[in-house]
Amino acid sequence: MAEATIDLKNLLNISMRKFSILIFVCFLLIKANGQVAYRMQLHSNWNNPNLNKVDSVNIWNDLVGYYDSATKSEYIIAGTTDSIYFFDITIPTQIKLLDVEYGSVKGVINRDYEIYQHYVYCVADQNRSSMQIFDLQYLPDSAHKVYEDSSLAINTHSIFIEAKSKRLYMCANKYANWFNGNLKESAMDIISLEDPEKPKFLAKLYVPIRSNGEAAFRWVHESHVRNDTAYLSCGYAGLYIYDLRDLNNQQIIGSIVNYPKSGYNHSSWLNKNGNYIMFTDEVPAGLDVKIYDISIIQAPTQESMFVSNIGATPHNAYWFGDFAVVSYYSDGVYLFNIADTKNPQMAAYYDTYPQNAKNQYPLPYAGCWGVWPYLPSGNIIASDRTNGIFVLKADSGILNNKTENLTSFINVYPNPANTDLNIALESNYSDNFSVRITDLLGKEIKTFIHQFKSNYLYTESISDLSNGLYILELNGSKTSLRQKFLKQ
Repeated sequence: MAEATIDLKNLLNISMRKFSILIFVCFLLIKANGQVAYRMQLHSNWNNPNLNKVDSVNIWNDLVGYYDSATKSEYIIAGTTDSIYFFDITIPTQIKLLDVEYGSVKGVINRDYEIYQHYVYCVADQNRSSMQIFDLQYLPDSAHKVYEDSSLAINTHSIFIEAKSKRLYMCANKYANWFNGNLKESAMDIISLEDPEKPKFLAKLYVPIRSNGEAAFRWVHESHVRNDTAYLSCGYAGLYIYDLRDLNNQQIIGSIVNYPKSGYNHSSWLNKNGNYIMFTDEVPAGLDVKIYDISIIQAPTQESMFVSNIGATPHNAYWFGDFAVVSYYSDGVYLFNIADTKNPQMAAYYDTYPQNAKNQYPLPYAGCWGVWPYLPSGNIIASDRTNGIFVLKADSGILNNKTENLTSFINVYPNPANTDLNIALESNYSDNFSVRITDLLGKEIKTFIHQFKSNYLYTESISDLSNGLYILELNGSKTSLRQKFLKQ
């Protein structure tokens, strides 16, 4: 009887331990499957947790979306530590894996991708890699590799393509020194895509040398380029703005350095009109996303700073209409309404990484790495370093809000101005607009008597204004626009 009693007690103890484990597992499953979300829904998720990891956490890295206008199909190109994955998400609730291509090298934490025409350009920044180009016009059958070469790049941290100028910008680029086999490095290399399948070197970025003989920065971490004006995130050196129209006469025309809550300046993105820039600082963890007014590019001024939660770390932030779409590492994907650049408001989120407790960040750089909001469907795609690929949809009335189709902007010139100021309004809808001038603190300096309903251009005398910086405000019932100008 004693032995039987002991066996029964052991059995009960084992059963209770199993029950406790079951409850704990159920809790984790509930947390994983019922991920914290607000006004954003999950269409689908694809992952293979058995893929090779780096540092026990990292499977996936960046991603990009591709739209085939001929077939009206949407695709994802995403990377793992070893390979490049091609997915069809035309039916967003059914992610279809189409192809897997070896990414030139294994064990890579960071890969980057850019779309140009019907090609995707792929780079990696660890080990001895190369640049790869895949032709996407044969999808959904397969992706055709048309280029793989290391002569332009062995390691590249990130790339950006400006289609208008047919240029590829390769940041923190390392290439071979063929005399001794060692790697040489460039802050950023500029490549021609006149022939998309045969990239050709154009120039290196000019990096200024300080009076003590040191370079202003070692390399560019990420770039954003529009009309040959390059906005370069240069790590702890800050953000530099270059005029790259003439590659033989590169000019620094602005910078944002020594700003509040600065860290490792990671990446930036412009709004549609190019008068505001948003950027993130990745290191140390927990820094804010920043918005700056660059309407006078030589004198940027801070508009606002914002966070998802105290302690969370932003990675990449994209400007989409009136919204910031942010890959927020352990907090997942966040949307902020930034129509009022001075007062961003959280609009929606989806937590792709529920492994951390709320507002606890033991692994601040785990979680959502990449996000892309520019597919015609309005779906948002995201990559989580551990949990794979996500297709998300913001609730009706957010990104697909009808007001997204209402566009208007102003252009104020010349800037700086002396006696007269030209004010041009472009709008695709009618409204009752009025105009006033304020100082930088919002105090009204001058109100114009003119009112107009849509596209309009007129000249106003400002000879009565003192020299200095001012803000011109255009106010309607559906929008308010602001642009800074300098009276001199």
